[in-house]
Amino acid sequence: MALLKYRDYDKYVLKFFYEINKPAHRKDTYNKLKEYTNTTEEDFNLITKNGYNKFNSRIHWSLVVLKKAQLIENIDKGIYQITDFVKKFYEENPNFDFKTLKEKTPYLENSKSNSDDDDIEEIEDKNRNEIEKSIEEYYESVEKDILDRLQSMGESNVDKGTKFENICLELLEKMGYGKKYRTGGSGDRGIDGTLTMDKFGFDMIGIQCKCYKENNRVNDTEITKFAHGLKNVNGINRGIFITTSDYTPQAKKVVEELKDIKIILINGYRLAKYMREYEVGVKVLETRNIYDVII
Repeated sequence: MALLKYRDYDKYVLKFFYEINKPAHRKDTYNKLKEYTNTTEEDFNLITKNGYNKFNSRIHWSLVVLKKAQLIENIDKGIYQITDFVKKFYEENPNFDFKTLKEKTPYLENSKSNSDDDDIEEIEDKNRNEIEKSIEEYYESVEKDILDRLQSMGESNVDKGTKFENICLELLEKMGYGKKYRTGGSGDRGIDGTLTMDKFGFDMIGIQCKCYKENNRVNDTEITKFAHGLKNVNGINRGIFITTSDYTPQAKKVVEELKDIKIILINGYRLAKYMREYEVGVKVLETRNIYDVII
């Protein structure tokens, strides 16, 4: 059987607590209500677009509504039991006339109807979406600030280049690569630094870093020069090219057409995102918890 509407689960939740006649954790209701409603395994495991289990979410909201209607009691964290009123009602109505129960319970009668079922799930997802949207917008503002700082870094090209190269190597090391070696400057043999693939030192990766303004994109000549420095000068067949700007279409085409060399391109957008995620050039001032009420 497909998932029921939100309010249709209320009677099964009450039936569960009436039959066991003792306190139980909300998690105990899931499998029993799956059995009561003949829910298929496929429907039982359905999730919302935000990754929450649909079946569990509907049981959760049923518990919330029934508690507010004073038909069940929350006696401990996640622990519920049926009220004396419902016990008496079921003893007088052995066929579990839920319609009559709703009529005797103003809160339940006035709660969301079946026609509003999708709204409940939509509101729940919307609240989470609003939180996630605010977080993403904040992250984007931090990343823009990082990129602005990088692009305006230092008046001296030498100082700027040195600092930027060190930032890039630190980032890649934090991302899980092995020991870093900076080789930038005169006589750098066409690359600014090297990293090993992992902490054990397997395989070498060449790094090229260009701290450019936004409108100064890396061209195909620079990519070709980097590829030559990797393979023909240093004997390396893997490289990472990092810039604070972006790449021309011709530069990207050169990378796609390389045969014996693999080069990864990281533009300013990706660089700033990685720096925030791996906390390079930034520090976390505080953290906040986001809660999902489960009682």
